[in-house]
Amino acid sequence: MTKRMIAVLTAFSLLYGSVALKMYKIATGETVLADSTRKKYTITAGEIRGDILDCNGLKLVSYDYENIVAAKPTFKALSALESVLETSEYELLRERMKNLTAVSLSVGKQELDENSDFAVLRKYFRYEENQIADHIIGYLNGEGRGVSGIEKSFDSILYTGKSLSASFSSDVYGRVLSGMEITVNNGELTTGAVTLTVDTEIQKAVETALDKNNVKCGGAVVVEIATGAIRAIASRPDFDARNISTYLNDKDSPLLNRALNPYSVGSVFKVVVAASAIEKGLGSFNYECTGSVDIDGTTFICNKNTVHGKLDITKALECSCNTFFIELAKKVGAKALLETASLMGFGQENILADGIVSKSGVIPSLDELESSGAFANFSFGQGRFTATMLQLCNMMSAVADEGRFRKPYLVERVTGADGTVIQSHSGDYPVFVLSSKTCEKLKPMLVSVIENGNAQKAKLRNGVPAAGKTATAQTGVFRENGTEICNTWFAGFFPADNPKYTVVILKEGGVSGAMDCAPIFKCIADEITEFEKNS
Repeated sequence: MTKRMIAVLTAFSLLYGSVALKMYKIATGETVLADSTRKKYTITAGEIRGDILDCNGLKLVSYDYENIVAAKPTFKALSALESVLETSEYELLRERMKNLTAVSLSVGKQELDENSDFAVLRKYFRYEENQIADHIIGYLNGEGRGVSGIEKSFDSILYTGKSLSASFSSDVYGRVLSGMEITVNNGELTTGAVTLTVDTEIQKAVETALDKNNVKCGGAVVVEIATGAIRAIASRPDFDARNISTYLNDKDSPLLNRALNPYSVGSVFKVVVAASAIEKGLGSFNYECTGSVDIDGTTFICNKNTVHGKLDITKALECSCNTFFIELAKKVGAKALLETASLMGFGQENILADGIVSKSGVIPSLDELESSGAFANFSFGQGRFTATMLQLCNMMSAVADEGRFRKPYLVERVTGADGTVIQSHSGDYPVFVLSSKTCEKLKPMLVSVIENGNAQKAKLRNGVPAAGKTATAQTGVFRENGTEICNTWFAGFFPADNPKYTVVILKEGGVSGAMDCAPIFKCIADEITEFEKNS
């Protein structure tokens, strides 16, 4: 009996050992696996998303990259990579390959000739540390969907839901099977694209000028006069789109696009008053400034109670005399002044893209201006009146372009993944808001503001003529020491003899438009003039 039991146990042990040996061979790859049991080991290099381009077809996002090598754990792959790795990196890679799984590593921008044992995946970074035009471009959430800006407006065009990756055939333990090809996924995937009017060089010039001149809160806009194309739009403070959570409770609201927000504009609005007056035949109006004027018991003063003496419109613009423009506005009348302002786009929003809107601001009604005090404030851009940088661009562009008004626009073209043009800007017919004769008279006055007036810090290099107007707008908000916080402005165009660009700059909490913003206009205009001369 005992011998029989021993024989049975021996036979069972031999059978069990045979099965165990076969399973071991399968697990170690010594036995070829059936197709249905093969696994895929995948290395992902990043999500694929459509391009946002500038007006010249240059990438505004995803323009920087690194090369990711996805390699089999083979001597052939290791040898090919040895020349691009430091000794320590090479030794680490060799240790990782001992696990017999596929490996990945960054080789920066180094180029490698691929072989059958590794593939090179180009990983694009969506945003950079010093990303330009970040307020217009916007940012993504953790799932790669657009949350703000162009990223949100055209998310349905830009989002693909796909990633760039390399796949390896492996066993159930993730060990790469020899002799199998590496499959690169979505390497040739085409995507939709959004082309903006923004010019990379002009955008950089604007952002550099704002930062060099210490604009902590504010912004600037550049518009091409002949087309209405927005060539640059910048807001400060800016943000890092790679780490949005750090800005959510920031008191300076970095995520707010100040370029599209309305503010009290102050004396820049005197350009509208001057234009309206010339339209009505009041171009030769003269007035003697005594430093202040009483309007129904309220005293309105010029800056620091300055007595400017006898002035015409040119001199009044040069020194930005408040009392002169109060009296001139009376001659023009509230109705005519409102009509001119409305024709120039004040009080109207401008939709640049879905969810990207330059706000309407506030323009007083005719009934409100029946109050002499409200009308006096309106005559030099104060009171309830507010406007955006783009609206001030409209105003200056109309003067520069012989009275033509063109609504600024941001999106040039949108194409689908198949190359089909989904949206394209066709160009609007301009509306004449001023006569060419009025503009011929007004332009030299605005040139004189820079040449002889309080905006001499805006003079361009090499005698290039420019025209413009400064402003220092009261906000009604006071610091702890009792001083009022003012917003400072400059709005102008250049070259004055053949106007091409309008530039508007705002600095929150500034000293004066002449001190803060006129020098920024000079920086921007000089830079644009220089690279256009050399292009």
